[in-house]
This record gives sequence, structure tokens and C-alpha cells, in this order.
Amino acid sequence: MPLFKRSRKVEPPPIPLEVILASKPIRNPTVTWEKNEKGEVVLTIKLEPSSKPGLFSGFVKEPTERKIVLDQVGGFVWELLDGEKTVNNVIEHVAKQFKLHRREAQTSLLAYLQMLSERGLVALIAPSPSTEHTSSQTGS
Repeated sequence: MPLFKRSRKVEPPPIPLEVILASKPIRNPTVTWEKNEKGEVVLTIKLEPSSKPGLFSGFVKEPTERKIVLDQVGGFVWELLDGEKTVNNVIEHVAKQFKLHRREAQTSLLAYLQMLSERGLVALIAPSPSTEHTSSQTGS
């Protein structure tokens, strides 16, 4: 085996779009949020203290939290992520609110949810197989 050979990352199989659309996005409960005086949604993320001291650790106070201000669309979506609505429901709300075609809203929302998920701010709760099977039979 060569010394500098790159090992291949094993990618998990892609999740089918139907499963993603039926999933319910939820906010990370450790992230607090509020609306500021401008009506913008502000997320507050608690930061873990650094385990090893840095060169200037005695002189500079380490931050204990990080704030993220969401834009109008991001704030609208954040408020919809209540764990009750499915991704499909959120897409419909976004399309209606911002007068977008469904496909545009879906593409934008899925990219946004992926970014939020990668940052640990949201998670998707997949439907249970029995729920997914039942709803597809009833047509809902």
C-alpha cells in the first residue's frame, strides 16, 4: 500500500426525495432564538469552552456564544421548523409567501436545510415506514 494513497470515503446511500419531503425538520433545542427590534430572527448558539489554552488566552476573553442573524426568508423558514410541519408543508408555505414556483422553493429550501443541518442547527425526522406506507395508501 503506497504511503500517500488517499483512502476513499464511503458515502452513505442518498436518501430518496420522497422521504426527505415527508420528513419533519426540527430545530436544535440547544439553539435559542428571538426576533430583534427589526423583526429579524437571531439565533444564539452556546459555545463550548476551549479545552487547551491559546497563546493569548489570559489576555482575550473567550466568547461563550455566537449569534447568527437570519435574513427575511431564513427567518420565515426558521419559524416554520416546529417539528410538526413536513418539508413538503414548508415548501408550500415558502412558495406562497414569496410567490415562487414550487420547484424554485423546493430547490432553495432543500439547500438551506442541508446547510442548517451541516451546522447542527436543525435535523430531519424521517417518517416511520408504517406512517409513510399508510399515507401513500390513503392519498394524503
